[in-house]
Formats: sequence, structure tokens, C-alpha cells
Amino acid sequence: MNEVLKRQRRKTMSQKKVDKYKNNKYSRNSALKKERAEFVLEMAAWILIAVLLVGWIGYSAYAKIQAKQNSIKVDTVMDTSALTDYISGLSSDSAE
Repeated sequence: MNEVLKRQRRKTMSQKKVDKYKNNKYSRNSALKKERAEFVLEMAAWILIAVLLVGWIGYSAYAKIQAKQNSIKVDTVMDTSALTDYISGLSSDSAE
């Protein structure tokens, strides 16, 4: 009797394993699809972060370069009438 119970238990355990395998087999495709979708979304998020980071660095560098170029260009207005009078005075002195 004891031996019969052991066999039934083995068979029951084996049947449980078979049922579990079948359930996993049927749900495997949906699990793989879900896993792939998560992977694609994760990669898209990382790509977006990388593009935003590169864009931000590029924009910052461009802004700094433009600021330097704008600071280099300086328009200076000078009144040179006094210098012109002095030079014309020197030429008239040497002509006399």
C-alpha cells in the first residue's frame, strides 16, 4: 500500500511538472513579446537621453563660441581732429 502511494505521488508530481511546463510553453510567446517591447522602450529612452545630452553640449559650445565672437568685435569711434591738426602743423612747419 505504501508503495502504491509513493507511485501515485511520483505520478502526481510528474503531472504537476508537465502541467507547469505546458502553461509556461503557452505563455512563453506573450512573455517574450512583453520582454522585447520593454527592451525596445528602454533602448529608445537611452537613445533619447543620449541625443538630448549631445544636443545640450553642442548648444552650450555654440553659445560660448558666439559670445566670444561677439565680444571680440568692438567698434571704436575716435575723434582724430586733434591729431590731424598736429600733423598738418608739422607739415606746414617743415614747408616754411
